[in-house]
Amino acid sequence: MDNRTIIKIINQIISISDCNKEFLDDSYGASKSFGIGETNISFNGIEKVSIFQKNLDKLYQSNKEVAATISLKTFEENFIKLLRQWKNDSIPPNIDHFNELINTFLKLEIKESEIFYELYGLEMESPNHNLGQFKIYNFNKTEEKLYMDYPHLLKKKLFFDNRNSDFFLSIKVSARENRKAVEIGDNYIKSFENVMNYMIADLKNERNIGSFNHREWRSYNRILLTEKSVGFSGNRKLTFPENIEDPYFIDSSQGNDKIWFLITKKDKNEIEKRILQSIEWIGKGVYDNDLSKSLVQFVFAIEAMLKYDEKSAISPSIVSQLSEWLAFIIEKDFEKRKELAKYFKDVYRKRSSIVHGGENSVDIKDVQLALKTSKRLIYSLMVKKPFNSFKNMKELFEYINELKFQ
Repeated sequence: MDNRTIIKIINQIISISDCNKEFLDDSYGASKSFGIGETNISFNGIEKVSIFQKNLDKLYQSNKEVAATISLKTFEENFIKLLRQWKNDSIPPNIDHFNELINTFLKLEIKESEIFYELYGLEMESPNHNLGQFKIYNFNKTEEKLYMDYPHLLKKKLFFDNRNSDFFLSIKVSARENRKAVEIGDNYIKSFENVMNYMIADLKNERNIGSFNHREWRSYNRILLTEKSVGFSGNRKLTFPENIEDPYFIDSSQGNDKIWFLITKKDKNEIEKRILQSIEWIGKGVYDNDLSKSLVQFVFAIEAMLKYDEKSAISPSIVSQLSEWLAFIIEKDFEKRKELAKYFKDVYRKRSSIVHGGENSVDIKDVQLALKTSKRLIYSLMVKKPFNSFKNMKELFEYINELKFQ
């Protein structure tokens, strides 16, 4: 972004800002306020809040190094201080002022942190286990080693003493501040959970490994009262621990070994970005208790992977393109391709009736088939030749066109 554009954005932010000297309730998002009294800076009204947030993000993203190592919240806090000077001292914004702010961030040292998250729903015999750049600790078997690696832990042993699980999932991240390190780590862990759900693929929700999203054993009770009677209804939802050391989770023949590294890979190509996005949609669909929502998310996974023109709306021609691509990627036999293309068009109609028509009753067979199909698509693109060599959608498009006219 050039300097002129940056100053233009800053001036727009200044023009929509106000000073509210009295307390303003912004709990509903209709305003955004910083500071109190004479130092207050506010953006009043949903439209102004939206303009401020969009422009702030543009300024934040104007330096990729800052955006990668400093949190948006920290950037916002420091930008508001600068904005306050411009307004209160009637100083016109200058690109040197903004660059000074950026340089203040860039002078901070980049530090590597290992962030630990309690992990649930697993069993593991080894002291630790690696999945890509993620490391899983069996705390009871690695406690002494952890204290050797991090001697200062002994002074604050309580952090691990207050644990609710004997297993920890860790990821190493680099950032200029702890807030950003946690933000990066949290995003990696959420992807880890979605990938884990994708691999386990348990629509019964009996097995699930996670830190933020984990279902434990639960009992659901209901009391029914009428004028003349009292009734009780109860059921239990069982969950079972999953062996995290099962070779399946790193099975190269399924492409599973690559997926863990894909989460943290910095320079993903277009196909890799789409694969990970689709895997996450599948993982979310597996975790969802509502089967109609699960089906929609499995179809979303196929759309996210195969929709070639991202700007166009879904139309009958786009659905035909998706069904053809899906069939050519997954199947080799002509009749099976026809059958799969027909199936996808049918399941897409059901997806549309759920999204647009409020339909919420689905057949479990449709959900299972949608899950199986979306997973087969990911498998084909990660493992099968020549699909596993493509780096962008143009290469995939050209290859499928050749197949169609053979």
